[in-house]
Amino acid sequence: MTQFELHFYILITYISYLLLLLVFHSRLRKFAFIPAVIFFICSLLLRFYVPIEKNADYGGYANFMFEEYHFQWKSTFSEPYFPVILNTFFRLTDNWREALYGVYFTNFLFGSVFYIWLAFRKNIKYWIKLVFFVFSYILLTYTVLRNSPAYFLFGFLTYYLLLGKRFWGGYLGFLTHVSALPALAATFLGFGKPTYKQLLLILLGAVVFSSVLSLPYFSHITDRLDTYTDPEVAEKYGVSIFHKLYFVVVVVLSLLILKYRKAAVYNNFYCALFLIYLILYILNPVMAFRFSYYLIIYLVVYPFYEKLKYDKILNIIFSILLILLFYNVFYSSHIELKVLK
Repeated sequence: MTQFELHFYILITYISYLLLLLVFHSRLRKFAFIPAVIFFICSLLLRFYVPIEKNADYGGYANFMFEEYHFQWKSTFSEPYFPVILNTFFRLTDNWREALYGVYFTNFLFGSVFYIWLAFRKNIKYWIKLVFFVFSYILLTYTVLRNSPAYFLFGFLTYYLLLGKRFWGGYLGFLTHVSALPALAATFLGFGKPTYKQLLLILLGAVVFSSVLSLPYFSHITDRLDTYTDPEVAEKYGVSIFHKLYFVVVVVLSLLILKYRKAAVYNNFYCALFLIYLILYILNPVMAFRFSYYLIIYLVVYPFYEKLKYDKILNIIFSILLILLFYNVFYSSHIELKVLK
């Protein structure tokens, strides 16, 4: 592996997705399946080229290896997706390391389906798709294995709910990550304008949800939350100025959308999500950061943004400049690969 080769594979992954967006948002839309295949091939080459062990979270997931998993009903609310997939691959390969590779590859396939699906949405802006791809693709397809499927399923679910349809598979997200539970519950509030009654219902729901989690049956969840709220452990997990700046970005972004597209954020669903985000930030910014992807994905797939006079300018500017950020995002989760020659 050389730095030049790695740069090349990163570059063609970015360019192939850019090409997919360009073709889809042009008169050649009916041929968009061609760059979609090219993107999948290029991203697959990058996935095979980058050693999985070099990923920032690999050590944490490796701790799950060598653990036989036996399903219990209690584990239904304890993220059974990851251990079930890991043990399934172990039974097929009889090798824990290869089994973990299988989970990484499964996550890559999930991500590929989601980002190609996103590219093919006619009612989502070109530059919004590109910005989200650059900031999230490496994190969600390479780094986080338990959270990502929940985020992807949530994206499908909220998009179709906004269009008056329903994607029932989206409600299975809690099986991959417990953070999906309050986000999924919020979808039943609908997207109508908040009223005092609805706001009271949201607060009551938060209290009930907290009370239910305090039951011994859900101790496996609260123990994990206690880990994040412990000051010493919080420091270990990297609570930093980044999380504070990120919080400011989320708040400012919400306020800007409130000004220009009020209905997108001033509704029961988003108010509930934003309230949960604020509570989590007070408890621990790392938890808030991970939950914030439910807010961000909702804002990305929201299909009713009006056309802006500077949309085309943003398309051009982001297409040119975001390649540098894409490299930076990749190396932020693969720090060891910065020293290649």
